Amino acid sequence: MAEKVTEEVFNFLKNQDPKLCVIATSSKTGKPECAVMGYAVMDGLTVILSTDKTSRKWQNLKENPLVALTFGWSFEELNIQYEGRVELAETGKALKECERVYFRSHPEAVEFKGLPETVFIKVIPQWLRLSDYTVDPARFEEVTF
Repeated sequence: MAEKVTEEVFNFLKNQDPKLCVIATSSKTGKPECAVMGYAVMDGLTVILSTDKTSRKWQNLKENPLVALTFGWSFEELNIQYEGRVELAETGKALKECERVYFRSHPEAVEFKGLPETVFIKVIPQWLRLSDYTVDPARFEEVTF
């Protein structure tokens, strides 16, 4: 069952247009922050996000690597709650891999490629919940990784 759900979520995320999500982070003292961000998805439901290294979310994630994401904006499509642990990519091979994946999904943002302040957040899933309100009764599925 979990494999079917993760495949359904992967296809949903891959086919979203625009590819946007909400990210929620927290500082080490518990101060919350959230933002709408563009994303790219890789096999295994790993999500790639791009930000500026001076952003509050980047600073939060350096202190606290746990994150929550939401995907889907209406009751006429799937809604995905997603929790994960981040790997921060600001140099080297990790940065190049994230750049390749992210800018393939977001060619409109290529102007930020290679800028010293552009960094990437690689989110490895730990838990997700799919909510499908397009059916009656609504369907809910959870997967722990």
